[in-house]
Amino acid sequence: MAIYLDEDRVGQDPIEICYPHLLLCMGVTVQMADGTLIGAHFSSPSTEAAVGAEMLQQIQAHSSTMRLLYCTGNLPVHTTQCGGMDVKGKANLIGFQGDAYSFDTSMIEPKDGTFVVVRSFGANKKCGIYYKRDEKVRDLYDRSDGPNVAKVQSRGLPVVNEPSGISGLTAPVHKLHRAYRFMLQIKHYTIP
Repeated sequence: MAIYLDEDRVGQDPIEICYPHLLLCMGVTVQMADGTLIGAHFSSPSTEAAVGAEMLQQIQAHSSTMRLLYCTGNLPVHTTQCGGMDVKGKANLIGFQGDAYSFDTSMIEPKDGTFVVVRSFGANKKCGIYYKRDEKVRDLYDRSDGPNVAKVQSRGLPVVNEPSGISGLTAPVHKLHRAYRFMLQIKHYTIP
């Protein structure tokens, strides 16, 4: 079962993390050596350090090591217009070293953000990244409470566990697209 991470939420799932409505935000997912995914929906520079700290805490509490990093979203908007950290900055924020991948959704020219799924195929296998323009998925969001995830609050308030505002989809998404490296949709980085 997938987990859906709204803005400034951090959580983990053994198979799939979904990022609804990545408009100004970046979804950051670490695949652990056992295949488990730990992710965070970074929204703005004002909460970036706190979201990164919560993500790092969940990574350190997991009984496995970090293997791969995936960053998704409209990267020029997140980094240039909103002032968020880029892929290397996010990696440094959580102490990640190794192979990192980014999928820049600006290339599909979404009108109102992108729905992105990062799916683990198990230990020692790369993840798949799937996407759809958010305007084609938004009406399918099940807006009932999902599982509790860490919610980073603004203005220095403590992190709280609360339900995610989206628990899943009410129907299957028609033709969820897969991002491919050979089509230059996915960029590779080596983080020292």
